[in-house]
Amino acid sequence: MTVTIDQVGPDVAALTRKLMTDDVDRDINPGDTFVELGLDSLKLVDLLAAAESHFDIEVPDEEVGNFTTVQDLVDFVVANRPTV
Repeated sequence: MTVTIDQVGPDVAALTRKLMTDDVDRDINPGDTFVELGLDSLKLVDLLAAAESHFDIEVPDEEVGNFTTVQDLVDFVVANRPTV
């Protein structure tokens, strides 16, 4: 079964919200950067680890710097999640 952006987006937003410390009730939009959402580089690594576990994917170390926005992570998950 193919995974769609509509299925992955809310889960990525929920994982992101768990790591936010400021304005945790704000809307999370695909174009929001992780910096705008209050995630520093350490929290971004935590987010990617949570996404790996949640979506059963692996984020190569060389890809970590490519995740700037929520949409970047959603697109990566959709492209790399194993089909069921």
